[in-house]
Amino acid sequence: MPAPSRLCLLLSVMFAITWQNGRAQTYTCLPDTAEQAQVLHDYIVSVVTGTDSETIALRNLYHLPAVDASKVTVVTTASVCKQAGAAYHTAVTTAGTPAVSRTLVVVKVSTTRYIVLDPNQHAGEFAIHVVFDNKWKDLGGFGA
Repeated sequence: MPAPSRLCLLLSVMFAITWQNGRAQTYTCLPDTAEQAQVLHDYIVSVVTGTDSETIALRNLYHLPAVDASKVTVVTTASVCKQAGAAYHTAVTTAGTPAVSRTLVVVKVSTTRYIVLDPNQHAGEFAIHVVFDNKWKDLGGFGA
Protein backbone atom coordinates (compact mmCIF):
# COMPACT_ATOMS: atom_id res chain seq x y z
CA MET A 1 0.00 0.00 0.00
CA PRO A 2 2.87 2.47 0.50
CA ALA A 3 3.54 2.64 -3.25
CA PRO A 4 0.20 4.31 -4.15
CA SER A 5 0.66 6.96 -1.44
CA ARG A 6 4.13 7.81 -2.79
CA LEU A 7 2.68 7.98 -6.27
CA CYS A 8 -0.07 10.33 -5.05
CA LEU A 9 2.51 12.47 -3.28
CA LEU A 10 4.71 12.61 -6.38
CA LEU A 11 1.77 13.53 -8.61
CA SER A 12 0.66 16.20 -6.16
CA VAL A 13 4.11 17.80 -6.10
CA MET A 14 4.37 17.68 -9.90
CA PHE A 15 0.92 19.27 -10.23
CA ALA A 16 1.83 22.03 -7.76
CA ILE A 17 5.06 22.84 -9.61
CA THR A 18 3.32 22.85 -12.98
CA TRP A 19 0.49 25.02 -11.66
CA GLN A 20 2.94 27.49 -10.07
CA ASN A 21 5.05 27.81 -13.24
CA GLY A 22 2.01 28.04 -15.49
CA ARG A 23 0.30 30.89 -13.66
CA ALA A 24 0.23 34.16 -15.53
CA GLN A 25 1.81 37.07 -13.72
CA THR A 26 -0.47 40.03 -13.21
CA TYR A 27 0.31 43.70 -13.07
CA THR A 28 -2.27 45.97 -11.50
CA CYS A 29 -2.20 49.63 -10.58
CA LEU A 30 -3.08 51.11 -7.24
CA PRO A 31 -6.01 53.54 -7.41
CA ASP A 32 -5.24 57.23 -7.61
CA THR A 33 -6.62 57.58 -4.08
CA ALA A 34 -3.95 55.28 -2.59
CA GLU A 35 -1.45 57.05 -0.36
CA GLN A 36 1.58 55.87 -2.38
CA ALA A 37 -0.05 57.14 -5.59
CA GLN A 38 -0.83 60.54 -4.09
CA VAL A 39 2.67 60.93 -2.63
CA LEU A 40 4.38 60.05 -5.93
CA HIS A 41 1.99 62.25 -7.92
CA ASP A 42 2.62 65.24 -5.67
CA TYR A 43 6.38 64.70 -5.76
CA ILE A 44 6.45 64.50 -9.57
CA VAL A 45 4.27 67.62 -9.81
CA SER A 46 6.81 69.48 -7.67
CA VAL A 47 9.66 68.29 -9.92
CA VAL A 48 8.05 69.12 -13.27
CA THR A 49 6.66 72.50 -12.17
CA GLY A 50 9.61 73.71 -10.09
CA THR A 51 11.55 76.72 -11.30
CA ASP A 52 14.55 76.85 -8.94
CA SER A 53 17.91 75.63 -10.22
CA GLU A 54 18.01 72.59 -7.92
CA THR A 55 14.61 71.31 -9.08
CA ILE A 56 15.46 71.98 -12.73
CA ALA A 57 18.66 69.92 -12.31
CA LEU A 58 16.64 67.11 -10.71
CA ARG A 59 14.06 67.24 -13.51
CA ASN A 60 16.85 66.96 -16.09
CA LEU A 61 18.42 64.08 -14.18
CA TYR A 62 15.08 62.24 -14.25
CA HIS A 63 14.56 63.05 -17.96
CA LEU A 64 11.23 64.73 -17.22
CA PRO A 65 9.74 67.67 -19.14
CA ALA A 66 8.72 70.94 -17.54
CA VAL A 67 4.90 70.90 -17.68
CA ASP A 68 1.87 72.26 -15.88
CA ALA A 69 0.59 70.28 -12.88
CA SER A 70 -2.54 69.36 -14.84
CA LYS A 71 -0.37 67.26 -17.17
CA VAL A 72 0.60 64.87 -14.35
CA THR A 73 -1.86 62.03 -13.72
CA VAL A 74 -2.01 58.74 -11.88
CA VAL A 75 -2.77 55.96 -14.39
CA THR A 76 -5.02 53.04 -13.50
CA THR A 77 -5.83 51.68 -16.97
CA ALA A 78 -5.30 47.91 -17.09
CA SER A 79 -3.48 47.94 -20.44
CA VAL A 80 -1.03 50.61 -19.29
CA CYS A 81 -0.49 48.80 -15.97
CA LYS A 82 0.36 45.61 -17.84
CA GLN A 83 2.90 47.41 -20.05
CA ALA A 84 4.32 49.29 -17.05
CA GLY A 85 4.69 46.08 -15.06
CA ALA A 86 6.53 44.26 -17.82
CA ALA A 87 8.86 47.23 -18.42
CA TYR A 88 9.45 47.72 -14.68
CA HIS A 89 10.28 44.03 -14.20
CA THR A 90 12.84 44.22 -17.01
CA ALA A 91 14.34 47.39 -15.51
CA VAL A 92 14.74 46.18 -11.92
CA THR A 93 15.72 42.54 -12.37
CA THR A 94 18.50 40.70 -14.13
CA ALA A 95 17.82 38.95 -17.43
CA GLY A 96 16.11 35.60 -16.99
CA THR A 97 14.50 36.44 -13.65
CA PRO A 98 11.00 34.93 -13.59
CA ALA A 99 8.22 37.50 -13.66
CA VAL A 100 6.29 38.16 -10.47
CA SER A 101 2.89 39.71 -10.00
CA ARG A 102 3.11 43.37 -9.02
CA THR A 103 0.84 46.11 -7.76
CA LEU A 104 2.19 49.37 -9.14
CA VAL A 105 1.88 53.11 -8.99
CA VAL A 106 2.07 54.60 -12.48
CA VAL A 107 2.29 58.36 -12.95
CA LYS A 108 2.08 59.80 -16.45
CA VAL A 109 3.75 63.12 -17.29
CA SER A 110 2.25 64.77 -20.35
CA THR A 111 2.30 62.30 -23.25
CA THR A 112 5.97 61.39 -23.09
CA ARG A 113 6.91 59.97 -19.69
CA TYR A 114 5.83 57.40 -17.11
CA ILE A 115 7.20 56.98 -13.61
CA VAL A 116 6.58 53.49 -12.25
CA LEU A 117 6.88 52.29 -8.66
CA ASP A 118 6.30 48.91 -7.10
CA PRO A 119 6.03 49.76 -3.38
CA ASN A 120 7.32 46.26 -2.59
CA GLN A 121 10.50 46.52 -4.72
CA HIS A 122 13.41 47.98 -2.79
CA ALA A 123 17.14 48.48 -3.08
CA GLY A 124 18.12 48.44 0.55
CA GLU A 125 15.74 50.80 2.31
CA PHE A 126 14.77 52.69 -0.84
CA ALA A 127 11.78 51.99 -3.10
CA ILE A 128 12.82 51.85 -6.75
CA HIS A 129 11.16 54.33 -9.14
CA VAL A 130 11.83 53.94 -12.87
CA VAL A 131 11.26 56.60 -15.54
CA PHE A 132 10.15 55.39 -18.98
CA ASP A 133 9.39 57.13 -22.23
CA ASN A 134 6.09 56.56 -24.01
CA LYS A 135 7.50 53.47 -25.76
CA TRP A 136 8.55 51.97 -22.39
CA LYS A 137 12.27 52.61 -22.87
CA ASP A 138 14.01 52.78 -19.49
CA LEU A 139 15.38 56.30 -19.03
CA GLY A 140 16.73 55.78 -15.53
CA GLY A 141 15.43 55.69 -12.03
CA PHE A 142 15.71 56.90 -8.49
CA GLY A 143 15.25 55.62 -5.00
CA ALA A 144 13.15 57.28 -2.36
